[in-house]
Amino acid sequence: MTGHGTQEPLGSLAMAAPRDPASPTDAVPTSLVRNLGLFGAIAVSLAVVGPSMSVSLNPQAMAEQVGGAVPLVYVIALVPIATIAIAFIVLTRRHGTAGSLYTLVGLELGPRAGAISGLWLVTAYCAFTAVTASSFGIFTASFIEALTGVTVSTAGTFLLMLAGVLLALIFSIRPARRAGHLLLGMEGLTMTLIFVTVILTFAALVTTGGPQGQTVDFSEFSLSGVSTGALGLALTFAILSTAGFEGAAAAGEETRNPTRNVPLAILATAILVNVFYILVTAVGVWSFGTSTSEMQAFVSSASLPGSMADAYVSTALGDLITLGGAVSSLACMIAAQIAGGRIMFAFGRDGVLPRRLGVLSRRWSTPVLGSVITAGVGIAMVGLSMIPTAADPFSVFELVSDYAGVLIVSAYGAACVAAAVVLWRKGGRARLGSLIPLAGVIIVLIVFYFSLFPLPSGWELVAPLAGVTTVVVMAVAGLTLSGRAASRTVASSP
Repeated sequence: MTGHGTQEPLGSLAMAAPRDPASPTDAVPTSLVRNLGLFGAIAVSLAVVGPSMSVSLNPQAMAEQVGGAVPLVYVIALVPIATIAIAFIVLTRRHGTAGSLYTLVGLELGPRAGAISGLWLVTAYCAFTAVTASSFGIFTASFIEALTGVTVSTAGTFLLMLAGVLLALIFSIRPARRAGHLLLGMEGLTMTLIFVTVILTFAALVTTGGPQGQTVDFSEFSLSGVSTGALGLALTFAILSTAGFEGAAAAGEETRNPTRNVPLAILATAILVNVFYILVTAVGVWSFGTSTSEMQAFVSSASLPGSMADAYVSTALGDLITLGGAVSSLACMIAAQIAGGRIMFAFGRDGVLPRRLGVLSRRWSTPVLGSVITAGVGIAMVGLSMIPTAADPFSVFELVSDYAGVLIVSAYGAACVAAAVVLWRKGGRARLGSLIPLAGVIIVLIVFYFSLFPLPSGWELVAPLAGVTTVVVMAVAGLTLSGRAASRTVASSP
């Protein structure tokens, strides 16, 4: 890397070129296999986001702040999301790597900045595993109850969470191509069910109206009377609903033509997911209505598209969408374990973390140990979250979601800074373009603020405190570990 001399612990990127799938393999593979195309890269990013799961649960929290203006907030959120997405596109057009921000930032700002941002991101992916394990348990328990009439106990729900993580691990250690096809099918099927529900609900609203006279009325999307603080908090939810769109960046060494396909996958995911959110929530608000009692029903919905299906189509479709929420959660767990495993592989390969993490499976040519650790840390996060929440599944979901938000926002800030530096170094008109990721830095700081303040009380205080503590601890660890790796690199140089 230019400008950092012998302190470069990222040199293995150039030394370990990914193999073509048709190439002969050694007994112990030393590099990942390029077997993902554009759609496979999109599948990874799409699954990390988990749009079917997010649109089922997040709009209700937003409605508590802005009422029926939820879809309008998603429209406004397109601007800050675009600035962050552009930062990732700038970086991934320059490098295709398994390390995501660890190498993308490290190659631009230096190994220490790369290590810090990589640790923030990989910890966020561990938290994503915990978040989606929680939602998998909740959705699966709800489906079982709807199908059989038998109430699943709290202990049973947590066992379902554990089963989901272990099931996801079985698929996440497989070659990326196989996992990519599975992820695209799982998330695509659930999104299709939800889209069908949206179309049928919209048709009913236009032709016959809702059960309480609900109709299609764009005037319901109003921010009148909404405070700046409430809007900021709702925007934070909207932005974090898209978190994970950068997932394909961790599959750069397994994607063909990565400097083309990975940026396209990130762009396509960001656009697709947000259009999906806007359409679903717009019809969702119309289907419920915006009176005080109707908004309370919206906020209390266990699954927004599931409730729409129950009211306007059939309870059978509502049950299928509930099952789809579990499937979407499982897909997200698989993708988070894939991405987390690849980042740990890059860390291990460079000696920043134990080199055992940089060893690939003989059978699959994938970083199995990294995926196992991502899954294990996710399970541990669920277990620890049970303590302050008195083992309430919904509270566990909320706690680990808030914790993940603090970490992912920190990582996004590092990406924006790196992208701004890249564009500034190019000079000329590109320097003007650096204002876009710089705006992303400001947006990230605002989101970070609303992720922490106003400080909640009780068990809800755990997430922001744990999140900030983790950000600081990982920053110190990144400085220390990257320094040691640099020292070892210098000592081993001829």
